[in-house]
Amino acid sequence: MKPLFFKKMIILPGILMYLLLTSHTVLSQTNPTIKKAGNLRLEKLIVTVRTTVEEGMTSLDSIDDNYLTKLSGLVNYDRAYLSKASEKQFFSKGALDSLRMPKMNRELKCLSEALYFEARGEQIEGQIAVADVIINRKVSKRFPNTICGVVSEGSHKRNACQFSYNCDGKLELIYDKKTYKRIVKLSSMILNGAFSDVTNGATFFHASEVSPSWSKKFKKTRKIGRHIFYKN
Repeated sequence: MKPLFFKKMIILPGILMYLLLTSHTVLSQTNPTIKKAGNLRLEKLIVTVRTTVEEGMTSLDSIDDNYLTKLSGLVNYDRAYLSKASEKQFFSKGALDSLRMPKMNRELKCLSEALYFEARGEQIEGQIAVADVIINRKVSKRFPNTICGVVSEGSHKRNACQFSYNCDGKLELIYDKKTYKRIVKLSSMILNGAFSDVTNGATFFHASEVSPSWSKKFKKTRKIGRHIFYKN
């Protein structure tokens, strides 16, 4: 049945077009006045379309590139192509404040808490970088395959876990609600693939004021904010 249906879909428009052209030819031959009027209407239509297109192109040329970048959503969805100036102008804490809170789930909660306790004092790029490490670990076979598994790895060992806030013996409470809401929104965007990896594949990081022994064994990829990033 389906091939027959598609054949009808292809043939019927062809038949209709043939009938229209045939009727137009017959009318044109029998009545030169109708033919002339039809040609005039076609010429007017072409001129109108051409004028509209030209005016539209002129209007587009006059639009500021930064405005088009903002309008397209590029700033929110691929930082790899952004300049520092456009990032400061359009992707900011204010931009995060304007977004709605996403629906919370376990993975989003785990990532948001990790960024809050590990990187809330960092600029947005620094927070994205810490998130990249967590996600890079998740996709690596050497670490747990969930966000929650990654951030809680080794949490049962005092001062020996992968993310220090999980095993430093301190009660971790979220006091800065405004910052936390921004981080939740940012985390949701990250989990939905909104950003390129800014760490060049890092799976480890540490604060710049310390120098752990393991850092000498791995390749340094970047320094972002107060964190240094590595991959092995």
